[in-house]
Amino acid sequence: MKLVDLNNYILNDFDKNIFKRMTKDSEVNLNNYVCSVICDLVNFIPMGEELKKETKENIKNCDEVEVGEIATYTSLIPYVQLELKDNKDVAIIANSLVEKLISYIVGYLSKEEFDKNLENIQGMLNISYMFYDGLVKYFTFNREYIVSTIDKNIK
Repeated sequence: MKLVDLNNYILNDFDKNIFKRMTKDSEVNLNNYVCSVICDLVNFIPMGEELKKETKENIKNCDEVEVGEIATYTSLIPYVQLELKDNKDVAIIANSLVEKLISYIVGYLSKEEFDKNLENIQGMLNISYMFYDGLVKYFTFNREYIVSTIDKNIK
């Protein structure tokens, strides 16, 4: 699936706005952004080598849909920040989202809790379930690239 194919999943103006922003750049840059965020979090948060190794294994063991959900979550965080830019708690909310992402990748947050957070992001952005599903499918299609890039860049 190509990024432009997300056009077929648009149901509302919120979907359209995110789609336009995402397609201003290339697919490679979007996928690299997701990989960079995850790698930066894992590489720069103080954690032991064993935990980093486990984190890499957790990511490699994710199935296609899980990788799609992690990448969707990661790709939507900047849009939450943009949507809430006038909210005085935007930094707290964004940091909380990042902490939950890392907690899930490391294995401290359950799948159920992660899914709830993903639903919260979807609700904050008012994106349709159809568009959300399209994003997950897009990233699912790019699983190999995402996982191998993350695996190579977590030190």
